[in-house]
Amino acid sequence: MKKKVAVFTIVKNESFFLPIWIKHYSRFFNKEDLYVLDHQSTDGSTVNLDVNVVQVTNDLAFDHQWLVDTVQNFQVKLLESYECVIFAESDELLYSTDIPFTEFINKFIESDSLYLTCEGYEMIQDLENEPPLSQNDLIMPNRNYWFKVPHYDKTLISKIPLDWDWGFHFLLGKSNNFENNLFLCHLHRCDFELMLKRHEERAKKWNLKEDGPYAGTHHRIGDRDGVLKYFNEVASTVTEIPQSHKLALYGV
Repeated sequence: MKKKVAVFTIVKNESFFLPIWIKHYSRFFNKEDLYVLDHQSTDGSTVNLDVNVVQVTNDLAFDHQWLVDTVQNFQVKLLESYECVIFAESDELLYSTDIPFTEFINKFIESDSLYLTCEGYEMIQDLENEPPLSQNDLIMPNRNYWFKVPHYDKTLISKIPLDWDWGFHFLLGKSNNFENNLFLCHLHRCDFELMLKRHEERAKKWNLKEDGPYAGTHHRIGDRDGVLKYFNEVASTVTEIPQSHKLALYGV
């Protein structure tokens, strides 16, 4: 008999976001059903975790086809034991505003839908009024703004194997299936100094695969001025995060 839900991610040196990811999803699902694919982390972030850690290996960073293949293959493996599998990167928080996320997923499992597409937003720090976060600061009480990003309307919850395009933004051969009150909050811009640090590491230290001029180009930006320019290139008008969303994300 299959278990209900598994949630997994793939990481490389995510000492800030991985604890947030684990805390968020363990509010709704058992830690024995959370899985972290560890892509050769060296910062200690994947050591002594109380969730499942599976080692994966590739000498290149941001090898987009390898990332997609690795995630898709692991999703297929989990679907052998689970009715529903959720994939979310370490800076992606999936949630529902009308009912607890656990209940939302249970209703999906009982429905005729085979997969679900979320509505994606990106949180952004107000540089003039919101100070940088420390390792121990909670994000939700200290951040108040986001903007809509159609690029993050991702399909990440499924009962069947999915074929993703690079970056997991789009499905191959299938249309989106939006569900009311299913959201994704992307945290990449939640703190500029943290974002700068991550970009510096990725651009200068990691072996990035040359996947073409338009694939993961933002990962190659590593100087402060360039990262600040990218930080300010928002896709639409920045608005205040509704309280109902903050409550759903913060767990109050």
